[in-house]
Amino acid sequence: MDRMSLTNSKVLITGGNGYLGNFLSQKLTEKGADVSILDVKGSGRNTYHVDITNKSSVREAVQEIDPDIVFHLAASLNRKRDFTIHDEVMAINYGGTLNLLHALNDIDYQNLIFASTGEIYGNGGTPFHEEQPGDPVSPYSLSKFCAEYLLKTYSKISSKPYTILRVFNFFGRKMPDQFFIPQLVHALRTGSAFKMTEGEQARDFLHIEDVVQAFLLSAQNEEALNQTLNVCSGRSTTLKELALLMREAAKSQCKIEFGALRYRENEIWDMVGSNQRIKEVLGFNPKYSLTSAIEDVLKEIR
Repeated sequence: MDRMSLTNSKVLITGGNGYLGNFLSQKLTEKGADVSILDVKGSGRNTYHVDITNKSSVREAVQEIDPDIVFHLAASLNRKRDFTIHDEVMAINYGGTLNLLHALNDIDYQNLIFASTGEIYGNGGTPFHEEQPGDPVSPYSLSKFCAEYLLKTYSKISSKPYTILRVFNFFGRKMPDQFFIPQLVHALRTGSAFKMTEGEQARDFLHIEDVVQAFLLSAQNEEALNQTLNVCSGRSTTLKELALLMREAAKSQCKIEFGALRYRENEIWDMVGSNQRIKEVLGFNPKYSLTSAIEDVLKEIR
């Protein structure tokens, strides 16, 4: 397996002040990379305050950074099944990707690694594999699906490398409060009632550090070039099972009110992927089981 060094590489992370971006930036810095962040929020060394939808600002920042490796994480994560958000989500997730590609056009970079989503498979047959057709269920997954094809088409025409990582559900410590798991952790900590759906939706969970491992492997291995890869565990867990496992592990008296909330429109009932390809191509091997990932997250409340 051909290896590409990260030491002294100039690395650009769009959306680098987000949850995944923070973890990825830290690991890259530990490996000796020179990391620059392009983000509409946050501050810090080598951070460029740029809106990904602003073409000229993106170009100016990217030209100054002149990256060897690009991780494109900047995105709207709004997963509402509501097409009133379509224009905003497409402007960021599709238009922002186009702006980035234009900005990189005359830069000889090693790879552009794009964070896509397992949600693009919709309610197709599981476990999802990379060759099956997409079936987006929301403006968000539609925008990611379109951005994937933009990246593939643009890269063919311009002979530029890429890797598409279809990331499934992941969690870890210090997650933002708007997500399901940190909301559950808060209820377990305080003993307050936790309202949720019946929890019949099956999901494929990874620990944040395993997701970061997949991104790093993609940057270090030439076999990743021009590949589309699922980043997942290959295990199916319903939200009800997860909630009960976490309550038991936390030894909490929190009352979980199953069925208190309605399911989303056009819900994905079984979002579980195959990780066979990423194992074969990159040697990806998740280090965390679901049990050990839960234990790690629950350290916050002990």
